[in-house]
Amino acid sequence: MSRGDTYDVAIVGSGAAGLCAALTAAVAGASVVVLEGSDRWGGATAVSAGQVWAPGNHHMPEVGVTDDPEEALAYVCDRTRGRDRSLVTAFVHAAPRMVRFVEEHSPIRFTPTTLADTFTEAPGWRPRGRNIEVAPVGLGDLGDPADLFWPPPFFSPVFTNEEITQLHLVTGGSPPADLIEERTTAGRATLGQGLVAGLLHACRSAGVRLLNRHQVTALTTTGEQGRVTVTGVRVEGRRAFPARAVVLACGGFEHDAGLRENLLDGSYAHPVTPPVGRGDALRLAAEAGAALAHTGECWSWPVIQHPGAAWPDGTPRPELVIAERMLPHVIWVNSAGRRFVNESSHNAALAFAETDPNTGHPRNVPAWAIADAQYRARYPFAGARPGQPLPTHAVQAVTPAELAEHTGIDAATLTSTLRRFNTFAAQGLDPDYGRGATVYDREGGDPAAPHPNLGTVIEPPLCAVPVLAGSVGTKGGPLTDARARVLRWNGTPVPGLHAAGNAMAAVIGPGIISPGATIGSALTWGWIAGTTAAESRSPLNRSGPDGGSTP
Repeated sequence: MSRGDTYDVAIVGSGAAGLCAALTAAVAGASVVVLEGSDRWGGATAVSAGQVWAPGNHHMPEVGVTDDPEEALAYVCDRTRGRDRSLVTAFVHAAPRMVRFVEEHSPIRFTPTTLADTFTEAPGWRPRGRNIEVAPVGLGDLGDPADLFWPPPFFSPVFTNEEITQLHLVTGGSPPADLIEERTTAGRATLGQGLVAGLLHACRSAGVRLLNRHQVTALTTTGEQGRVTVTGVRVEGRRAFPARAVVLACGGFEHDAGLRENLLDGSYAHPVTPPVGRGDALRLAAEAGAALAHTGECWSWPVIQHPGAAWPDGTPRPELVIAERMLPHVIWVNSAGRRFVNESSHNAALAFAETDPNTGHPRNVPAWAIADAQYRARYPFAGARPGQPLPTHAVQAVTPAELAEHTGIDAATLTSTLRRFNTFAAQGLDPDYGRGATVYDREGGDPAAPHPNLGTVIEPPLCAVPVLAGSVGTKGGPLTDARARVLRWNGTPVPGLHAAGNAMAAVIGPGIISPGATIGSALTWGWIAGTTAAESRSPLNRSGPDGGSTP
């Protein structure tokens, strides 16, 4: 970077929020630099399913559904606690504009999915169409995906979400080799990798400077404490990057053990995201005098930790629980042997935060997913496909009493729990927790089974695997206004500072209201932040800094 060089906008982070903010600001005429701390692009977005929850998007009529912003607002507010309604309104009205913008200024083409909103009983819900995803995107000259992105979970990003559903890949279907070869040969990516690849292409075309291995360690500021103005960022081992506006989009704090212990009270200690969400945005914003909110919340999800599964740097890598919560012939119990939640519900992991009033310790951690021979004959369990031996972290036994002995579960209560569950499951009922009663539950189950989500757990051998409290990111961060400007405790903006995605205090919560809500929020608030930050633009020397690799 030559001396005296200044940018209109500096973006910290290269996930959906950061890249969308960068593209938006650049299209508006701003000079923009994206600073990514790791050597890989896209952060958590690149390993996600890439679903985008965007109420009111223009693709909804393609699946026979229309939307109304007031109904979308009612749906979000009905399931959102402690949020500013003006922020929810800003999101609902900006989301469809963001979708059009991304398609107009990138190679991305969105397609609607058949996924329903999570809460089918809530006012304003829609059965499909609000969730969209990228059609396969060509990687072109970006490079090898193994070098560009963190390694994906589950399926290689060759299939779309709709194809994964249609091919029944979660329930044991075989992936078509010809389609894998076709897309791999053509260098086309889907899911989160496809979304990030499309945004990288667009940012390059718009003149955005993209730099990885540039870890931002501080904001540069002027003014006194409590009244500072942000004037740029400082990168570890390098000089400052002056900028008229800074957008924090570098994720949450799920990989900082200290912050996680203090702010999440030690819960949800098993994040599935790449090891990049280390609280940088939280600290940077706090040092600038920002107000913080929702630091005790996360995008919670149940996970299984397979022995030896780790990210390239050695950080343990849990796996999202999907089959073991959605399919028939499986239940969850806590160590007392009791069921404690609708296993198939989208917010099942919130039950891990429940504490025992007698001990103050989590009541339902650890939990166990227990399946029987009927399940094992049809579906994957603990990473083992039907016919494969169980891994070492799974337990197998002939009787409930024997299984209890191996797992430490109370034997008498487990036997009673199984008896009650089986009595009703044989009738396709769950009077205790309502499993399978919603469209969301049934969509994630097995459509070929007598009941998509329910089946008896009775045929030996029984098997069990620990289910842990995990997350796909945290929700706590600096408060923003409806223009994505970071606010002080007195409600006034910190001049020059903006935030988006998991780097900001989440507008949706405490639970999840739909698949794709995380990425939908990130893109939308990235678009809002980029629009606002671009207002700082002025004619500048646009030559960029040296160092790092540009895709």
